[in-house]
Amino acid sequence: MFQQKQFFVAKAGLSRRTVTMDRIYPTGPIQNFMKQMSNLQLFRDEKKELFETLTDREVEVLAHIASGMKNPVIAKELEISRATVQNHRANIRDKLNVKNQVDFVKYAMAFDLVKL
Repeated sequence: MFQQKQFFVAKAGLSRRTVTMDRIYPTGPIQNFMKQMSNLQLFRDEKKELFETLTDREVEVLAHIASGMKNPVIAKELEISRATVQNHRANIRDKLNVKNQVDFVKYAMAFDLVKL
């Protein structure tokens, strides 16, 4: 879905008129998707150094957390104890300054750990 973008121009003493530009702009879901991808790229660029401080195992745990798995399920999947998963989760929170589930998901999406 693409549409021409219209701009309203008002000149002193004249009525408002519409000017149609010749460039085509995406609208609706395509526009939203493009904005989200752009925002993720900016986020990735800003947070790359922090992300690189994670160990390989912490990256695995982050991917599982972001996909919605709970600690017992992650522990079973990775064949580690629940306490170890909790430790990894705490380390990830500290290293990345993660506050909530949304932050986990944002990191995982930005660094291609989960599929859209």
